[in-house]
Amino acid sequence: MGTLSRDGAAIYLRPKAHSLLVHLARNLGRVVPKSELMDAVWPGIYVTEDSLTQSIREIRKALGDAADTVRTVSRRGYMLTGRLEPEAEPASQPVVAILRFRNDSGDVAREPIVDGFAEDIITGLAHYGSVVVLARNSSFQFPSFEPAAWSDVASRIGADYLVEGSVRWSGIDAQVSVNLIDAKAQRQLWGERYEAHDIELFAVQRQIGEQIVNRLVSRLDEDSIRRSSVKPAQTLAAYELVTRALVILRGYEHVQPEKALPLLELAVEKEPSYGIALSYLALCRFMIGRYTTTDREKLEALLDLATRAATLSPGSAVAPRVMALVRIYLRQHAAAESDLRLALSLNRSDADSVEQMGYLLAMRGRPQEAIEWIDRAVRLNPIFPPWYHYDRALAQYGLGDYQAAAHTLERVPQRGIWHDARLAACYAQLGDADACRRNLAKVHAAIPEYPLIWIAREQMPYEHAEDIEHLVEGFTLAMEFAKG
Repeated sequence: MGTLSRDGAAIYLRPKAHSLLVHLARNLGRVVPKSELMDAVWPGIYVTEDSLTQSIREIRKALGDAADTVRTVSRRGYMLTGRLEPEAEPASQPVVAILRFRNDSGDVAREPIVDGFAEDIITGLAHYGSVVVLARNSSFQFPSFEPAAWSDVASRIGADYLVEGSVRWSGIDAQVSVNLIDAKAQRQLWGERYEAHDIELFAVQRQIGEQIVNRLVSRLDEDSIRRSSVKPAQTLAAYELVTRALVILRGYEHVQPEKALPLLELAVEKEPSYGIALSYLALCRFMIGRYTTTDREKLEALLDLATRAATLSPGSAVAPRVMALVRIYLRQHAAAESDLRLALSLNRSDADSVEQMGYLLAMRGRPQEAIEWIDRAVRLNPIFPPWYHYDRALAQYGLGDYQAAAHTLERVPQRGIWHDARLAACYAQLGDADACRRNLAKVHAAIPEYPLIWIAREQMPYEHAEDIEHLVEGFTLAMEFAKG
């Protein structure tokens, strides 16, 4: 038994109800998903949501007049407020149920492997913090590939989306199929197959799981944008505003962070304790400051904002990733690497965090490691934004592979002054005078007195002087070619 005190009297709760109240109290003011509560109170035990509901009912009865402090947040979970005042509108994250994957081998011994795929996806999606993921206790009640049951699943466990899948074997080769279903509309939004050849499945299960999670997050975000696009921004919940802003910040085309800023500011106004919104607000302001041109005082203010976001959302990888990016430009390279490793420990599937580690290592003078990290990010997210190319080219230049760096930069569709300047440096190092002059001419046409050497020495956040001078060498050679 556990106890709590009300008006000086001891009130007894059964152990599970007491554990549930303790977990809510440790997360005071935060909406705790049902799946998290079930995992915390009934770890490793299969129970239905009825057990959770009964325990909440017992807690409210024990609280008496203060029962309203245990709030039910529709389709998301529960929150202990500690007060009776109205709460800010919660971020309306979609609810996702990962159904039990089908074992197409017929071999019962392989059931744990099949279940492992679905469990990895549950864990991976939950780490993004942008969706509510139901625990396996709820979602594993339903098998995959039963379209007739989609509507029933949606109504019984409150899921907006279902993820279903199967694993098929041919010898030691395996094919994993996964589909994302809009449970309310009863239609498939996305489907893909992943294959593992000539090696044991355990060797690639984690990698395949991470790839699936990345694609699922992308499709969920896209569908959330589609649903919210017909609504005025003022009517959107904080989550929907952040999702809209992310489409702008990810910059698969031309990035315009100024358009994302009002969306993020409104999200924070609606929900001041929404850590993910604060994280992206810091990132957005950093992007508007054009990275290297942001002065130190502003950088430190952005670091404070991202640190606050990390405090509000300690389980999210976004805040430490943003902290790391700001620290790079504050020349706090070791601290930045520590922040990034924290972000990756919180969400190993986040391709952007993996890629950012590559950028950091390029700035720390470790270009070969940088390329390995960027390669891993591309495997996780084959449909990646242009900055992956920029960072890979920095690492390739650092290795002295100027041809590869030039080839990488030539693949970027949207080009700016700094892009053309770096291309000129690559071609200068290769001795290609014509290509060097052509790209440097674009720079001077845009800004005749563009200070290449000063930018390289003062604004590029390399940790070591020799890496700065390596870039200066390329620019110096380029300017010599331009003269003669």
